[in-house]
Amino acid sequence: MYYLIYVSSATLALPTEALLQMLDQARSKNEKLGVTGMLLYKGGNFMQMLEGEKEIVVELFDTIRRDIRHHNVIQIKVGEIESRSFPNWSMGFTDMDTCEGLPKFDGYVQESLLDRKFRDDAKFAVQFMLTFNELNH
Repeated sequence: MYYLIYVSSATLALPTEALLQMLDQARSKNEKLGVTGMLLYKGGNFMQMLEGEKEIVVELFDTIRRDIRHHNVIQIKVGEIESRSFPNWSMGFTDMDTCEGLPKFDGYVQESLLDRKFRDDAKFAVQFMLTFNELNH
């Protein structure tokens, strides 16, 4: 099983309705492709972990990089995993802007999704994504 984590910025501000519509499209496409993962959104920025067959994940990431709704797309980490981290989610989602006040996530909610530490410490990026998986259960 292959995984890829990236960060990006929205080209335009996304109202909640547009964000949810994009999420529905991603879930439908991912389900057909056998891809699972988690999408985080905060203040106009995204962080996403995709997992599935390598060729499919790489092709999906290439599509995301060309998507005019994203810019500053930066690949954080890729690799092999024994099993899916998000087996129940064609695309889990957390709007981090709405997580304030949840003590378990306070340390994470303060982070900028474009923070350089994600690029410098890939383990931190993976743990960051997995923490929000708990919120979606």
